[in-house]
Amino acid sequence: MTEKYRVVITGKTVTGVPLAWLREAVAQAFKVEGAPLERMLSGRPLIVLRSGPLEAAEKLHARLQTIGLEARIVSASEVAIKTSPSPAPVRVPLPEISVNAEADELFSLGAPGSAASLVQPSVEAASPPLAPPRPEAAPAPALELAMAEEITCPKCGEVQPKRNLCRKCGLDMPRYRAAQEAAERDAFEEREARLAEHREARARGRSGDSERRAGILGLGFGGRLGRLDYLAGSLLSSVLWLLFVMFAVKAGKPGIAGLGLFLITVYGFRCIALRLHDTGRSGWLALILLVPLLGILMALALLIMRGDDDDNDYGVAPADGGGRRALVVVLSFFVVSWMFYRDITRNPERAMLYAEAMTFGQGRKALADDDEAGEDSPAGARQQVRYAKSNEIDIYVMAGCGACDQMQAWLRAKGLPHTVHAVDRDPQAAERLRAMTAGDGQGRIMLPALKINGKLLPGNPDLDQVHNHLRQE
Repeated sequence: MTEKYRVVITGKTVTGVPLAWLREAVAQAFKVEGAPLERMLSGRPLIVLRSGPLEAAEKLHARLQTIGLEARIVSASEVAIKTSPSPAPVRVPLPEISVNAEADELFSLGAPGSAASLVQPSVEAASPPLAPPRPEAAPAPALELAMAEEITCPKCGEVQPKRNLCRKCGLDMPRYRAAQEAAERDAFEEREARLAEHREARARGRSGDSERRAGILGLGFGGRLGRLDYLAGSLLSSVLWLLFVMFAVKAGKPGIAGLGLFLITVYGFRCIALRLHDTGRSGWLALILLVPLLGILMALALLIMRGDDDDNDYGVAPADGGGRRALVVVLSFFVVSWMFYRDITRNPERAMLYAEAMTFGQGRKALADDDEAGEDSPAGARQQVRYAKSNEIDIYVMAGCGACDQMQAWLRAKGLPHTVHAVDRDPQAAERLRAMTAGDGQGRIMLPALKINGKLLPGNPDLDQVHNHLRQE
């Protein structure tokens, strides 16, 4: 007579993780939901196979272990237990589980897919012994799965009949899985311990260096930023950029604006990275900013994405008061923008200086491009011309005007004598220029302005215009 066995889940997990973590895997593997699923994850011993041959019990036991549910194989006579699959059952005492009325039952024998495959929990009497097995062959257990006979190597992905050593790479698959589960468990415990330290430090009202919160000021990439601080940081980068441009114009050095752009670019990546940390994501995703359009969409999405309410792997929750900081930065943005706009509109001659500063002095390349142009281009044609020394040239300039410096350099390079009138130091020159351009003394003009052989060329004329009004030898 063939001895029968039953399979009992102990109510624990193999790796020690919470049962709730296995809910989705159990539901997909055994096609159960609702009350049956809740009983399997209740934490109590549960009979999932009442009686079956050893081979069927071992397959079911292996499947449960693979999913992460701790299970045992118990002989039908309740005198032996098997803790891991092997060719023959190993009989040892069963002090932990008493398969009696206290063990609920979820599955019983029946044809796969039949109504008898899933039954309500039954209570077995504790005193009468189990009835001897019937001589006829028992049907296959309802929980038999199509893939229970195969196993996939976790290293090389080879699908093969169930065995310990992979037939392709020779990996000891049970030990490899056990090592992976141990590593995951250690990482989980380390994370929980770190979060517990964060929470304890916050409860004590103080934080060490590792718990120090990030702020909108700084260049460090550690910590988290909330949505309002992220908004404040974005506006602050614009404020800093305008200040760098204004300082570059005042100093007459467009390179200062380039330095400012570099610093605010680093600062912008920092704000993106810290905001990603607040949502539980890696700060390396900030590199998406380098992708056209996609980077802009990500930056905008971070304005509305909710962060983690509690501490996470990237630090403690952001500090309160983000609304006040955002308000201060918004006011600063409007003040600096007004100063920038007023400086341009009050003195239109400086508009070219601002444009040059915001392009990091690219306007200075005009002379170099003129010198390097080919013979067939207009600039190349100017290179082949010799201008007469008798040309009468007056140029009106002001200090700090990059375009004025460029025009004077070009005239000197061509050997053309000219008279310079500094309108910021010579009031009479400024009056003459206003009279020539507007007639009523109220006109404004962009510098430099040139008067060539009696013809006025206002508003920073280009070299083609100057060339057309000069006499040649």
